[in-house]
Amino acid sequence: MIKEIETKPFGKMQIDERQILNFPDGILGFEKYNEFALIEENQESPFKWLQSLTEIDLAFIVIQPDLFAPDYKPVLGQDDLDVVQLSGLEEAVVMTIVTIPNDNPQMMTANLQGPVIINPKTRAAKQCISKNENHPLRKLILENIPMEKV
Repeated sequence: MIKEIETKPFGKMQIDERQILNFPDGILGFEKYNEFALIEENQESPFKWLQSLTEIDLAFIVIQPDLFAPDYKPVLGQDDLDVVQLSGLEEAVVMTIVTIPNDNPQMMTANLQGPVIINPKTRAAKQCISKNENHPLRKLILENIPMEKV
């Protein structure tokens, strides 16, 4: 089913309801917002948008970490997996939130400490805290991703 939403990056647009993710606990710092649409700007871009369905100005850029950190495996508790009804991380789609400095976009980073896990079957999602302390809060993306993919 198609739904029209208002977005920060693209204005009004139509999405398939299968793009809507439910975050029972919200996103860290934005706990009262539970529904987000996962939007692709275009199929070639590795970046996607997590757009709140209730707050137009609340949108996050996300990327799959295996594109720039192929060895990345967050360490999560079973309680995190239970929230999204997964028995193991291998069943999840893992995304990381991107920060792009206005003055220097080449220094964009991804938060490997706080991955977003998505159950692709139920579309339940959760931002977690990785128990691996070697995962940085700000991992440079462009030093590890081929420019033709950006």
